[in-house]
Amino acid sequence: MKTRRILGLAIGLVLILSTLTGCVQKQTAQPAKGKITITDSLGRQVEVPCPPQRIVSVNSDVSEVICALGAQDKIVGVADTADFPPLIKDKAKVGQAFTPSVEKILELKPDIVFGYGKFLKSELAQKIEAAGIPLVYLDCYKVKTMAQDIKTLGQILGREKEAAEYVALFENSLKQVTERVKDLKPEEKVPVYLEGYTDYSANGPGSGGAEMLELVGGKNIAAHESVPYPTVSPEWVVSKNPQVIIKAASSRVKHGYGAPEEGMKKMREQIISRPGWQQIRAVKEGRVYVISSEIYTGPRASVGIAYFAKWLYPKLFADLDPEAIHKEFLSRFHGLELKGTWVYPQAR
Repeated sequence: MKTRRILGLAIGLVLILSTLTGCVQKQTAQPAKGKITITDSLGRQVEVPCPPQRIVSVNSDVSEVICALGAQDKIVGVADTADFPPLIKDKAKVGQAFTPSVEKILELKPDIVFGYGKFLKSELAQKIEAAGIPLVYLDCYKVKTMAQDIKTLGQILGREKEAAEYVALFENSLKQVTERVKDLKPEEKVPVYLEGYTDYSANGPGSGGAEMLELVGGKNIAAHESVPYPTVSPEWVVSKNPQVIIKAASSRVKHGYGAPEEGMKKMREQIISRPGWQQIRAVKEGRVYVISSEIYTGPRASVGIAYFAKWLYPKLFADLDPEAIHKEFLSRFHGLELKGTWVYPQAR
């Protein structure tokens, strides 16, 4: 009897401690709902339900990770532009990412809302928080903080094991590139013009594109501009004579999952046809590329970096297969086959 009593007390103590230390996902049953305190991308301490049962995410990158970690059934609302993975299209739409409808959000009765930290209008944020709903800012689009963002999301969802697996694939695929370029000499680095979604929008210091070029060992021709996203002139690009030109595909053309190649092909043709650009080395040598925004930034940015590496240093990365990396992300975490147009032309 005494032994049974001691055993019962020990089991009870273990259950109490597991409740106090956080929410852990188990394979046999859903964890009991509790609360934990996390630190978001803005450094804010936020108390959140763990795991949440009704999620509204106006951050499409966060929405993608939630689905990748297997918690897609908890999402009740997303931004109007959310379209990946495909199942996200069936979720209720609550407006634009930076200016969502608070009324639509509240109608869905969420127990947590995810947003983009620096972009969500403060008055909207105040209304959400005034309703007693935790508002969490996680980026999930910056390469250098991606691992921590995904781990935090895994903690909130009670899916830390799945988050660790995703982070491992992200970091391992990134390491395949960074380990090879770390010893490149300045004179060996390839000059690159990386254009954003808007025509003639370069990636200056502090931009996500500049971060990617740094990681891949590229020489960013806009590195010394005074703002993160400077608008440059066609003549300026000609004067810099980049060896490689990369364009991020905008919403003006279809790209990504299930998209035909026509849109990105046409975008590339427009770039190489710009007045005076035929004298640029990248155009002369056929090293002009278009990349889908879905792998240019976000949870699969390491795929985009693999393509960057292949384009900038084809000999150094002759054995690197960006498509294979992408296939693994899609099959392991979304149950999808690789189809559509993610880059144009394809890396060889």
